[in-house]
Amino acid sequence: MPKTRPQPGPISLSRRVVFLHVAKTAGTSIVHFFRERLPAGSICSHGDFLGFPQHRPDFQHQLRQYQFVSGHFGYIDVADLLRDSYSFTFLRDPVDRVLSLYKFCMHPDMQKRFAVARAARDLGLEGFLHSKLPEVCEMLDNQQTWQFARMYWSEDRKSLAHLSERDLLALAQAHLSEFSHTGLTETFDEDFALILLDLGISESVPRARQFQTAEPVTREELQPSTLAILQERVALDYHLLDFVRARRNQP
Repeated sequence: MPKTRPQPGPISLSRRVVFLHVAKTAGTSIVHFFRERLPAGSICSHGDFLGFPQHRPDFQHQLRQYQFVSGHFGYIDVADLLRDSYSFTFLRDPVDRVLSLYKFCMHPDMQKRFAVARAARDLGLEGFLHSKLPEVCEMLDNQQTWQFARMYWSEDRKSLAHLSERDLLALAQAHLSEFSHTGLTETFDEDFALILLDLGISESVPRARQFQTAEPVTREELQPSTLAILQERVALDYHLLDFVRARRNQP
């Protein structure tokens, strides 16, 4: 008879936790960890915030109802919560993140729900990476930088269109510096262990990963010209990643 996996014990948080979840950075594994251990109704995640009131005071009031606030939201959505919360996020190599996103878009459920997934299905890999459709640009063009500068939706990009790329990057870096911890997908276990330590949670990082790509798309599958275009589309994201790595290497 197969052994039943023991259920994780409950945990308590001494203050609110904010996890700004960049898509395809292994964040679902983190959400799963906390959802298994916190009381039902005390955590929001992923796109839950899309159903919250659009009026900002009401939106902020809704977020404050949760112990663990997580989602694919932007800095602007949680800026007011950071001062009195423990906050963290993860970044990922930008090309790897986009290729993982493309593969995830092949899930039929994603295609039912999101225009970007339908675009990925219809265009194929090369066409997707070249596409200038708004729903593709939102998720590809320096998405990580935009998520920390403000948010990556088209209207958010328009609101900061007056900024130079240098100033946009500086804004994202300044906002990212407000977070208690910034992890990297490449050092996920080490970073998640530090986050748990900060929160006073004496548990090991689970080995299992949620939604881990079984057959990932690799950059070797791309035409050299397509890879060059993709690298150009995420150039600021690489600068943001370098900024985080440099901070981590400081004594």
